[in-house]
Amino acid sequence: MPGDDTVFWASQPDAVFRTIVVRPHECDRMFSYLVHPDTPIRFVYKYVVALKDRFHDRSNVILANPSKLGHDAFEKIAIRAGIVKTLFRIAKDESKEMEHVFTSYFALEGLWNLIVNGTPSERKVMMEAFINEHHAIDYCLQTVKSGFFVCHRMVAMTGLRLMAAQCRLFSYLSTEKTSELIKTLCHCILSGPDLWVKQLKDPATTWQSLYCFGNLSAPPSKARKYAPRYYSMYQESAVWTIMELVFIHPFPEQDHYNKLIKHDPEILDLMLSCAKLRRPPCYAQLELDGRITEALILMLNVSSEMVPGIGLSSLEDEEVRTRLENRWEELMVGVGLLVSRPRWAKMVGDVWARIEAEDLDEIHHSETTMDDRFLMRAQADYHAMEPYSDKSFYDIALYRGATRNAILRLVATLTFFSDLPVNNLTDTDLLCLLPITHSACQIVKEKDDVRGGQGSLTDLMEVVERRHMTFYPNRGRDQTIILSSKEEEQVLEIHDEVLTGPIAHVRLLISLAKRGLFERVAQHEGEWEGLGIPGGIRTLKDNILSTRDVKRSLALSLKRLGERREDGNRQFREARHLEEARFQYWGAAQLAAALIEFDEVTNGRYTIGTTSLKGKARKELILSLGNAAEMALGLEYWDRALVFASVAVKVAEDNGIVDNSGRVVEPEEDAIGVAVHEKNKRRVDRAKAGIEAKRS
Repeated sequence: MPGDDTVFWASQPDAVFRTIVVRPHECDRMFSYLVHPDTPIRFVYKYVVALKDRFHDRSNVILANPSKLGHDAFEKIAIRAGIVKTLFRIAKDESKEMEHVFTSYFALEGLWNLIVNGTPSERKVMMEAFINEHHAIDYCLQTVKSGFFVCHRMVAMTGLRLMAAQCRLFSYLSTEKTSELIKTLCHCILSGPDLWVKQLKDPATTWQSLYCFGNLSAPPSKARKYAPRYYSMYQESAVWTIMELVFIHPFPEQDHYNKLIKHDPEILDLMLSCAKLRRPPCYAQLELDGRITEALILMLNVSSEMVPGIGLSSLEDEEVRTRLENRWEELMVGVGLLVSRPRWAKMVGDVWARIEAEDLDEIHHSETTMDDRFLMRAQADYHAMEPYSDKSFYDIALYRGATRNAILRLVATLTFFSDLPVNNLTDTDLLCLLPITHSACQIVKEKDDVRGGQGSLTDLMEVVERRHMTFYPNRGRDQTIILSSKEEEQVLEIHDEVLTGPIAHVRLLISLAKRGLFERVAQHEGEWEGLGIPGGIRTLKDNILSTRDVKRSLALSLKRLGERREDGNRQFREARHLEEARFQYWGAAQLAAALIEFDEVTNGRYTIGTTSLKGKARKELILSLGNAAEMALGLEYWDRALVFASVAVKVAEDNGIVDNSGRVVEPEEDAIGVAVHEKNKRRVDRAKAGIEAKRS
């Protein structure tokens, strides 16, 4: 009988594994032994842990040397002999005895370690077995939300994250299943740590702290303190799984995300609810707010192939124009789904308010009382295993910056929905967003201003936060996807608050001006019903919408406009970073387009000194578009090169900056030279040639 097999009783697992490499049929015998009901659990545990450790060690080898990627001889034999079936059977053991729980946990961990060692094609074969034969997704989904032991919830969540990040989980899921999964993961994030605290402080189940401390010696009092931190790591895996489910390769059309939202629009509410959770003192570096807001923006993403606010009528290539116009229309459909949610504006405002109210000194260190705070006390208060480092504080600044960037991008996108003939954005909705964009359209210090003892660590982190830029490559985080240089583009691109703040603020001011809200707010008496912002309408009248403050915002925007184009110049001239330079030029063009439109809808009411707002911005728009086109040409992004160059030519010719022959009409402030205009026309021709060659 397999359960009485004395060879496996008396042998060490590693010796058995070596034997199997030369005698593959012994693998069948080993698996029969492991699942036989008479086999003592301690021996099953010993072999499962040995398998898990072997696969993990191989993973480390591959991490150090990616050329080793691919299952080795033993792993291939084990897969053919049915290791997936064997370990899933052990993993689904419902016994509540400690040794059984440990064994089932490590069986799942072994499966996760094994699949990532494979090449993409090997992972595909295993994923098909996981899903079609063993219902792994349903099992993990059920376990993360209702598994009896919290350690099982954690290992199932780890598996979902791993399959989403490295095994293209999205490609095996229907839209409905993906929506269900995102909803479940959000509920996991929002469920709270009570169950985790309860189980780890209970002497009957404290032994789960093995997965916290690596041993069984922790008393319930210690395990209880660590429990919220353990739960926060579960939250982190959940949010990364959501991120990987929406950040897929190749990047889909907007209609994919619209279907996802339409299946269950509540996922938008849940994602925003996750984003406004307070940072936990037990694990202040939790990667939750930044990732969940970025996931939301990926579902409502502005294409970097066009400049929002500038039409595509000048584009002669009908195929490119139709594709981009359709994507924009679908994006507005997606935005409409968001603003159809009953409390969307308040939820967006709550996310921003949570970031604004967060005390960085409380997170790091009080410089007035010299008290240690969240990060420094994590070991003392919650028994964190890792010592404090300033990098943790730096990372928190990046997460905060990512959240701010995402919310500002969302607000800027919402303003275009406001322009549609039929929309359900109310005047109050728009006014409630003003404090967000206004607080982001302010002076931001340079890093040099706070280095060398000139500022506190908190001051430096604020600079890091406000100057953080969001980039994600086309392949997401899966390093096994090999792309050509022409495909290795950044599909989620959000500029830092230094630029995104003014873009969002000016765009929101445009929407208000189109609705006549400047005048209506100024003339309104009493409180404005539903206006839930600090200070009420008085804040708008005396500050945000006052002529003085609007001019301040416009002057700051003009300053940022030139600075950002120069940033692009430096990226190109000094480092030859075409992608980064294109990104900066694209951002400058967005701000220039917003300033031009604001000047037009307000009939030139706001002048900045002797500077013509429209004239200065228009010149910057043409220069930035032309430069962005040049970078795109160098990267062989032919479609966007055509868009940028065509718009640059049209803006110049439609506004009298040059006539159709290329002659400068007037030596105005906003005039460009003949050479620049001719260069942009040549860029159009080069882009057309590139597109034609690509299609042939």
